Amino acid sequence: MRCLTLVSFLTIVVETATFANPFTNGSFEDPIIQGGPDFATVPTGWVKFDPSGIGLFMQLDSSFGIPFVPANGHQSFGFGANGTTTGSLSQTFDTIAGERYLVTFQYLIQQGPEREALRLQFFNGPTSLGSLAISGFTNNTWSTASHSFTAQSATTTLTFSDQTGNLLPPVGGNTNWALDAVTVTQIPEPSNAVLLGLFGLACWTFRRALRDKPEAKS
Repeated sequence: MRCLTLVSFLTIVVETATFANPFTNGSFEDPIIQGGPDFATVPTGWVKFDPSGIGLFMQLDSSFGIPFVPANGHQSFGFGANGTTTGSLSQTFDTIAGERYLVTFQYLIQQGPEREALRLQFFNGPTSLGSLAISGFTNNTWSTASHSFTAQSATTTLTFSDQTGNLLPPVGGNTNWALDAVTVTQIPEPSNAVLLGLFGLACWTFRRALRDKPEAKS
């Protein structure tokens, strides 16, 4: 029993350290909006940079005929309204220095036939930890992309930006694109899993030996 209790404790410690304050609201379901495009509302947990004030927006998928995926909810985030081809959406969240994380997200074209471009970036303060650019996409059904980074401190900032004006000028002014289903997960360290596995095996062997030990006769 003591072995099992210790294994459970070690597992809780690892999980608590890894997921103490996870990335949130990656499906943009909070707050709930009534329609769209909604240029005034900012998704909870995120920071919007939209100098034009009319380029980035929350939206109901049904308002734009976007394919509904139950796991993603009913809302998504839009880029590129009213001819805008710049702007960004960021979130800063807790990480563990030296640990690797995987970011996965979905994106598609909405409203218009032109090509679009986006960039995913990771920052430790002002220092870049890497980026992923997707240029010239025209898909009108959800596509999935992912990229990993290694955290350098207790917090990391993730930023999605509209790069159509930078990577594809002069196209994209008549087309919007949507972002949804953003997730951030820690990539497990093999050493942790091996350690817990070996400790569990040792406990099981010890308990079995006690169970099979012949009882002393009086």
